[in-house]
Amino acid sequence: MKIFYWNDLQNQKDDFFSATKSGISIGSFDGLHKGHRVLLKTLVENCSKNKWKSGVVTFERPLPSIKHSSDYSGDISTLSQRLSLFESLGIDFVVIADFTEDFASLKGVDFLSLLVKQCNMTFIAEGVDFRCGYKGATDTSAIKYWASQNKVQCKFVNPVFYMEGTDQEERISSSFIRQMVQKSFFTTVCQLLERPYEIDLETIKKIGKCNQVLPADGVYSVKDEKGDICRLKIQNGKIAKAPESKKIVFY
Repeated sequence: MKIFYWNDLQNQKDDFFSATKSGISIGSFDGLHKGHRVLLKTLVENCSKNKWKSGVVTFERPLPSIKHSSDYSGDISTLSQRLSLFESLGIDFVVIADFTEDFASLKGVDFLSLLVKQCNMTFIAEGVDFRCGYKGATDTSAIKYWASQNKVQCKFVNPVFYMEGTDQEERISSSFIRQMVQKSFFTTVCQLLERPYEIDLETIKKIGKCNQVLPADGVYSVKDEKGDICRLKIQNGKIAKAPESKKIVFY
């Protein structure tokens, strides 16, 4: 899987895109939950059928951490975790963008047109409520119109629900998963993510802090990277004691 950075790519087209078209999905993809997996499966399958490269445009941190920082509880996954998950799902390339003022001020159609120009984007897959561009002004209707004018195919995927058809039905979202982590409902989190919840201790050591959402204060039985059972202590909303490991897994 190839990794590109938006600031580099918008100024110069990489040779990777010279001989092939691409399909792209854009988003934070925090946690890469069940709904994201349905979306990316749609992307990969359409690209595979047409012999295009499949790609994702994502961000260093999930956008809510920037837009709603005052009440943001933390990331579900680090960038390193997300990149590994993208690769496991068959994504061919990832473009990492910084959500700077310049990026945020881009009109949606200008942003999409840059993806066509720099990445040979010919297909876009998104959720039905996707919006992009300055203040999220470019919605799916605007994208469909733009796509029809620029010979770009598009597909919008319906949301996925937890416990669908019951009185406890809940749309699967990153915010819902954060709530479940904070309540220590790790069986539910595992179902929503289709994998156990992990804390990336290696990234914490590199940046000197934990940006991931944590459960309530307490001592938890977890597994280290070798699968051995160990203890994790959370105190005052922070990791107070953790094993010497690259990651810990809640089970």
